[in-house]
Amino acid sequence: MTSDLMTPSTTTAAERPARSAGSLLLPIAGGALIAGSLLYVAGMATSPPADSMADADYIASLARDPGQTALSALLLHYGNMALGLAWLAVPTLVRGVKGRIPTIVGALMSAIGLVTVAGFVLYDFWTGGIGRELDAGTAEALFGTVNADPGLAVVGIVTVLGLVGPLIGYIGLARAGVTSWWLVVPVVASLAASAAMEFQPLTFAAFALVGAIPAVVVGLRIIGRRKAEEAVAV
Repeated sequence: MTSDLMTPSTTTAAERPARSAGSLLLPIAGGALIAGSLLYVAGMATSPPADSMADADYIASLARDPGQTALSALLLHYGNMALGLAWLAVPTLVRGVKGRIPTIVGALMSAIGLVTVAGFVLYDFWTGGIGRELDAGTAEALFGTVNADPGLAVVGIVTVLGLVGPLIGYIGLARAGVTSWWLVVPVVASLAASAAMEFQPLTFAAFALVGAIPAVVVGLRIIGRRKAEEAVAV
């Protein structure tokens, strides 16, 4: 009798549905969204300053200090990579139909664009290398020849997705009621300020820090979603 009464509860416990392995990646994705944003800010802050954005000055800036160039390039590389991969988890925050499409589209655009930027920024090692190994005129001519390659132009266009994608994604999250509309403001403000000014490492790092606010908020929401699902499962 006692054994029969205990059997159902034991069976229920054994048959309780386990959480998917994919759900275990949610806190990692949320953390990557936050960490990637901070790495990107640090990469911008450590970027070698240039007298102007003319090819000759840009090459000279990357050739001047190999250590600083490497530090900045690696921070930007892994920051963009972490952000790009983490964006694939952002649509998990949307439960209903409203806002689903722009969130998914924005996430895919962000992932493709930011991962492309992650690869593109490693180009700095080559640029700094030719600036050190070749005379200024030859380095500038070679840099111009490579930049004129149609394939590289395609890569440059794809990187734009890394700027537009997050904005579309945040709009989708706001429409879905996951976040507030005010989170769109820092993204627009940082993009507009960056487009209106010449590049300066610390100034653009400040713009990136402002633009990182939504990513940090969304990253925390993703981590919170995982904790909420754990509480329900228990």
